[in-house]
Amino acid sequence: MRTPLLHLSLPMCAALMLTSCVTSPSPEEMSRRAEQNRWELSHWGDRAVPYGDDGEPVILSFKDGKVSGHAGCNRYRAAIVFGPARGELKVSQGITTRMACEPRHMEFESSFIRAFEASTRYRLDGESLSFESDIAPPLEFYRRPLN
Repeated sequence: MRTPLLHLSLPMCAALMLTSCVTSPSPEEMSRRAEQNRWELSHWGDRAVPYGDDGEPVILSFKDGKVSGHAGCNRYRAAIVFGPARGELKVSQGITTRMACEPRHMEFESSFIRAFEASTRYRLDGESLSFESDIAPPLEFYRRPLN
């Protein structure tokens, strides 16, 4: 008895649907998508993601090979390159303003910056952009449209 073609293709279609949501766009496409939005840190391993003293979340914006934003206490800025290969990136050592905040915010910010600057891979999953390194759990950001 022959198995209908439909039964053979269902598992393949399901696998395609699952993998099509998680992508590593080309470096050029990722740069374009990154610049079209702001990105809010939504998840980082088992860490609680704090908000700044003024209620401002950890936010990153991308423009012309630079990343800038609010790192938990201070403003942050660094150079970033998506590529050269799909899914790869390089973040330079950045600079921050030097405001003093609560110790827990300062500790989080320091750890966040270290993990972000150590990132060597990116992954896009629907509305979520992840930065991955060998030293920390992925930094997962949620897309926030530009105002």
